[in-house]
Amino acid sequence: MGRLTRIDRRAGAAVREAVSALPGGTRAAGVAAGALSPAFRVLVAVLIARARSRRTGLEALAAGVGAATAARLLRDRLGRRRPGPRDDGGFPSRHAAAAAAIAAATGRRDRTLGRALAVAAAVGLTGRVASADHDPADIVAGVAVGLVTARALERLSDQRVR
Repeated sequence: MGRLTRIDRRAGAAVREAVSALPGGTRAAGVAAGALSPAFRVLVAVLIARARSRRTGLEALAAGVGAATAARLLRDRLGRRRPGPRDDGGFPSRHAAAAAAIAAATGRRDRTLGRALAVAAAVGLTGRVASADHDPADIVAGVAVGLVTARALERLSDQRVR
């Protein structure tokens, strides 16, 4: 294991230790981690269902699916193990990629909602570190994939509109 991986593993362990020291912290982290993906899916569906926010919802859907797919391809190629008992790779995090992409794509048209989604993503993704689904670098790399994907899709969308 390389030096950066050891530092990352220690940082993840420190987050888990700090959360477990809080009354109800482990349970709250698990709830936040588990709610992240379904909450974002429902939000995107609501955006798509409403005529006035349909374009925002479709852009968020495209960004989220694109980012999760890119993260999955990278994760399968890199094969870095997760900190917990699961054997599959965790770097970069697909949840982080999708959440960041959805927040960025939504924030392009509605800054307030985009900021709220960024905060919700941060809470849920911290929960994923606290529940040993990921270490911090998994999340950071996933967020980077999500932001790059959302930006690339934004540029493509802007070119099509011209």
